[in-house]
Amino acid sequence: LAVVLITLVNDACVLTISRDNVTPAKDPQAWHLEEVFIVSAVLGFTAMTESVLLLLIGFSAGNSDRTEGPACIFFKDNCSASFGQVQSLLFLNLCLSDFITVFAARTRSWFFTRRPAFALIAAGVLATLSMTFIATEAHLGSMRPITAYTAVIVWAYTLIWFLIQDCLKMATYYLIDTLGIVDRSAYLNLVKQKPKGRMDAENIRKFSQNLRASVGKASIDYTFQQAYRKFSQAGGADHHPRADRLSVSWAPRTVEF
Repeated sequence: LAVVLITLVNDACVLTISRDNVTPAKDPQAWHLEEVFIVSAVLGFTAMTESVLLLLIGFSAGNSDRTEGPACIFFKDNCSASFGQVQSLLFLNLCLSDFITVFAARTRSWFFTRRPAFALIAAGVLATLSMTFIATEAHLGSMRPITAYTAVIVWAYTLIWFLIQDCLKMATYYLIDTLGIVDRSAYLNLVKQKPKGRMDAENIRKFSQNLRASVGKASIDYTFQQAYRKFSQAGGADHHPRADRLSVSWAPRTVEF
């Protein structure tokens, strides 16, 4: 149940990134899959390392004889915790790290260089606060609530790792650009060298005839009918020598003007 809840909350929050603030690019964009794979691997591996280290700290808290160590930072009560509390510890960490990774992945530069949209911020606040409440108050299966102190330490631990994650992202982009793993100039040159189609008056006339034949006479004549009505409203029909003989074929019948 906890895994399903993490997945649903994370996916719901990620959907709000479609309403995020973006900066229009000056050049045509393309999917550089090598870059996407490398950056996503770095972000994912960092989040995984963070959770595995916290899991080891949680397991070390199961030793009731321990009086010092990292477990004492998370659990003040005799530096020990039950298995259910360790589950809640990891539950809260996964919820926070999964969502906060979005803020590192959404920009090529530092995470604070572009303000997130209100929808993304609202979804993040609602999700993280609700998951914190569940970790400190609810009983899901064998999970047992952790103290507010432990929840605050988990928040701090996750935010520290988020800063590390963002630094590694910047280092990854720097290495990609420095080593030339992704050749952006080649793609831009390909776009610039792409031949531009130009048509003279004769080709334009043939294109219009082919378009009329392929689309159908009805839709083309309907456009002419609209144009003629504007012409008539402007007073042009009264002075046109053949205005009384103009007709437009539209739908199954002929409309006379």
